[in-house]
Amino acid sequence: MQIPNEARGFKWLVILWAGTAVVWSVLEGDFGRVLFFGFLSTLTGVAYLFQRAMAGRSFSAVSGLLIMALWGLAVGAGTVLMTLFLMAVKTGLHAHGPEFSTADINNVWQQLALWSVVGLLGGLGLGLLLIARTPDSNQEL
Repeated sequence: MQIPNEARGFKWLVILWAGTAVVWSVLEGDFGRVLFFGFLSTLTGVAYLFQRAMAGRSFSAVSGLLIMALWGLAVGAGTVLMTLFLMAVKTGLHAHGPEFSTADINNVWQQLALWSVVGLLGGLGLGLLLIARTPDSNQEL
């Protein structure tokens, strides 16, 4: 499996993140918006770290799948943790009381296992796509 030297569209992801950050910081707390911004923030951060650590490297198919699964797990679990962090930040930005109810916070926390598995499976899927794109696609799993 060959990891590309540069993630296509990364600068557009950063531009989308910056625009979303501006809009998110001004608007009142909304559960859907904070989830989206938590996901986008985590995806941007993990994509940056992935690009810095893995760009241009080659791995065996099994190692590559394991690496992609772990990075996907980081996105899934990180989204939940980042969303909780952003909920706390949003409450601190507006001095009129809590933006999110205890039920909202508990709901996000209870989704940690689900989104970790979703991220893991997404990473595996992306890994399989990268294996299929590799010129030496006769690799054995």
